[in-house]
Order: sequence, then C-alpha cells, then structure tokens
Amino acid sequence: MSERLGNLPSGEQLLVLHAALDERSAALAAWQRWRDSVDFDAVDHGSTRLLPLVYRNLGADSLDAEVAGRLKGLYRRSWSHNQLIFRRAAEAIDLLEAAGIETLVTKGASLALLSYGDVGVRPMDDVDVLVPIERTRDAIAALSAGGWSPEHDDPPAWTQVHHSLGFAGPDSGNVDLHWFSLWQPARDDELWRASVALELGGAATRAPCATDQLLLACVHGTPWSPLPPFRWIADAVTVIRAGGADLDWDRVVAEAERRRLTVATGAALAYLGEEFGAAAPEDVVARLQAAPASRHERAAFRAACRPDSPLRTLRMAWDRYRRLRDLDTGAPRPAGFVRFAQAFWGLESAWQLPLHAAGALSRRRHGRGAARSAP
Repeated sequence: MSERLGNLPSGEQLLVLHAALDERSAALAAWQRWRDSVDFDAVDHGSTRLLPLVYRNLGADSLDAEVAGRLKGLYRRSWSHNQLIFRRAAEAIDLLEAAGIETLVTKGASLALLSYGDVGVRPMDDVDVLVPIERTRDAIAALSAGGWSPEHDDPPAWTQVHHSLGFAGPDSGNVDLHWFSLWQPARDDELWRASVALELGGAATRAPCATDQLLLACVHGTPWSPLPPFRWIADAVTVIRAGGADLDWDRVVAEAERRRLTVATGAALAYLGEEFGAAAPEDVVARLQAAPASRHERAAFRAACRPDSPLRTLRMAWDRYRRLRDLDTGAPRPAGFVRFAQAFWGLESAWQLPLHAAGALSRRRHGRGAARSAP
C-alpha cells in the first residue's frame, strides 16, 4: 500500500522551487510565471528562504536590475549570517570536543558545505549538532558550563521525551543539540559509522554521508509546519543531483526499514521523481512502498502531513512514545504514555491533560473562526 504526501507546496511555491532547481530555460519560465502572479513585497517566508538559490540558479543577468539587486542582497545576507553562526557553532563544537564528546553536524550546515557547495544559498537559523545518545547529559553540561543557555529550564527532563534542545550562545549564535537525528527516535549508530569528515567554522567534526543526508531530508521535511517546510525538496533534489552514482540506494531502503520510516521515505522519493525528475532507481520506491509498515507508522505519517491540531499532536506523541518504548538506549523514560504526555507538554500533573487538550482544541476553533471572519 503506497502513501502520498499530504503536505505539499502551493502552486506559487512550486514555481519558486522550479526556478531554484530546474535547468535554465525551464527555471526562467517558472520564475516569470511566479513574478507575474506574486507581489514581491509580500512573499511568504518559506519562498523567501529559497530566493538565494534562485539567484544562483538563474544568475543576475537573467533578472531585471531591481530584482537582481534584491536577490543579491538576500544571498549576501544569508552568506554573512551563515558564516557567523558557523563560527559560533564551532565554539560549541570545540567545547564538546574538549569534553571528549564526538559531534556530527546534520541538516542545513552540512548540506550547504557538502551538497550545495555554497554557504549563501541555504539560509538557516541555527546549526544542528548530534552527539552520541549516551553522552547527552555530558554535552548539556559542557555547553552550559561554557556559557551556552538551554531553551528549557529542566534539560534532563526534556531529554526523556524530545530529540533535541536549542542553546543560545554567549556571543549570539544558536545550536540545536540533538541526541536523535530525527523526531522519530532510532539508534544512530549506522549514521555515525558512515559519516564523513567536515570542517565547520574551523572546527573539525563529522557529517552524514550523502545517502544518509537524503534519508534525513526526506523524513525531516515532510511533516506540516507553521513555517512552510518545502525547503526539504530543494535539499533532497540537491543531494540526489550532487551525490550521483555515489548514492547507495540499497542503504536508503535498508535504513528506512530499520528506522521504520519506509512510508515517509517512499512517499517523498515518489514525489521528487514525479515533480522534479530527481528519480530514484525504478525499483527503490517500489521496494519502499512494498515494505511492511505498521498501522501506527502509517497513522503517524498521515497525521504529520496535516495542519496542527490536538489530535495530530496526540497521534505523533503516541508514535514517538511507542518508538522510545521499543528502543533500548539505557536512558530513563517516563513510565506509561500518560506520564510521557505529561512530560511532553510540560504539565505539572497528569490531571491537566484533558484541560490542555480541550484548551488546544478551543484555540484552534477560535483561530478558524477568526480566519473566516477576517476581511
């Protein structure tokens, strides 16, 4: 049984993606259609994050002077900002290294350096740094001692139910410390074994190999988000095109099966082939779609692709709880789903759960009513 993505870019957002990723003539045609239909001063944030890549793909000579200047400005701002956060992240990586903790940089920073080959085309807000799960608390202690401030007051409790924790540096800069590479917890041993060397802001670290970058991009990007999440498409297409023959498609299938993520991976790769011609070998999507997948995995995937709601969050929390329950990490976990949900939402008592759910549902309904009545 195959599943299809339910969280896709709008028609206008799709034009930006094609302008950023297609060959020149097709990219120019998509760009012109987008310019004819969108007010440049009212571009959604998700599309804005792709404009530096559009600038590199089309070149300034393909754009009118005003737009070329604005896109160049976005590109230069992205390049400068990324250089700054890379240097700040390097300081955090050095703190972890001094504590004897290995690091692996995932997502935007490693993609910009290894797949895009251009720091300016991939805007980002922070650097994602993975540490071995058994060193999670040591990593939190090392960063805190070095002047980095965690986003939450009780990091040890947070680690029991989440997969990452944001830290703000003493001199700007933001790092998202991960102990799982993905929201869906699984052992990352294979990710570490196949990782490649990376230098980030002068610090020596590691990055996922191209094959694992592709899997992470597909799975991480497909859930719904208030910030349009379609940048995963540009990431995945770029990895496929840059990786070429070096991509190990058998590994993609094997890792998706091991992580119980064949549904999300198969749906993402099918879409990339259909819409952007970034096709996996013919049998790969078929193998992913034919792989056994539990009803829990399918239900969680469908929920993740829908807009936020109490039921969606509950479904995803239940999936995460089941995965953690089945995973032997040696780390303490809340006993039972009620306790897990209490910790997940940061509630003082389990008795608050019904009120929390009712409040979330009321806020959602109120938001819908306000949207319907807005001019």
